[in-house]
Amino acid sequence: MATIGVDLGGTKILALRCEDGTVVARHRTTTPRTPDGTVAAIHEAARALGLEGVEAVGVGIAGLVRWPEGSFAWGPHVAGSDLPLRIELEGTLGVPVVVDNDANVAALAEHRLGAAVGYRNVIMVTLGTGIGGGIVVDGRIYRGESFAGEWGHMLYDPHGILCDCGKRGCWETVASGPALVRLAREVIELNPDSSFAVRFADTPVTGEAITAAADAGDEIARGLVAQVGAHLGRGICSLIAILDPEVVVVGGGLGSVGESVVAPARRVAADCLHGSAHRMLPPILVAALGPDAGAIGAALLAADHVEGVSEARR
Repeated sequence: MATIGVDLGGTKILALRCEDGTVVARHRTTTPRTPDGTVAAIHEAARALGLEGVEAVGVGIAGLVRWPEGSFAWGPHVAGSDLPLRIELEGTLGVPVVVDNDANVAALAEHRLGAAVGYRNVIMVTLGTGIGGGIVVDGRIYRGESFAGEWGHMLYDPHGILCDCGKRGCWETVASGPALVRLAREVIELNPDSSFAVRFADTPVTGEAITAAADAGDEIARGLVAQVGAHLGRGICSLIAILDPEVVVVGGGLGSVGESVVAPARRVAADCLHGSAHRMLPPILVAALGPDAGAIGAALLAADHVEGVSEARR
């Protein structure tokens, strides 16, 4: 079976064509800044991979998605609101389309093919332009009434900075790609002659570049990434207290999240775990599928839809 999965985040769109579970082609472009552009970009990403032989298209989008209608209600990092994506895309692409939140489909991919294989109760935390979340309960995505898992916007610091969502002190303001960039720019401004500032003199300051510098051994970058990782760990500890998962998977586009971010998060979560003397911290793992997880999960959801698997119709 051939399906296409499209992952639309705050800065990039990744589309993958999958045939019998194998990725055979990919297309990447930037996220547009207009509602009409959002629909057109998903359409073009799917078309770029070729629709001949494709039985369905799955879309994961960063924001609030009404399930199972497949309408994009709103998101702070993606243009548009109340967009009937599924209906519009089915009309232009001519194949069945299923639309879900991007972190939900990433969680589905990691549960079936990645770091969470063999676990039935999973939480996925995705780091990128913001923080997203997916919940798997007894092997199925849990969506609540549609919008479960938006924990990037849980209140973390009532006196914190303004979030892109319009509220103040959301968790993602201190534990995401933009949070890391903000910290790095503060260091560069205060220490313009430092080796860290010199490193970025002719290089854009991005979350991916900073995590790469940390992985390469830059001490300032490692400190900044550890600071973001500590905030990540405190938030994850709260999620564990609420949901008590078997495993936590951390992924997303922030420098293809790795141990430089997850290791400090794991240490902090262990320190603040409720009842730590009487329980074990669940494994906190780096996502196995990297930044492809969302698009792979969207393709899997599309295949479920074709095969009539109940998960795709809940």
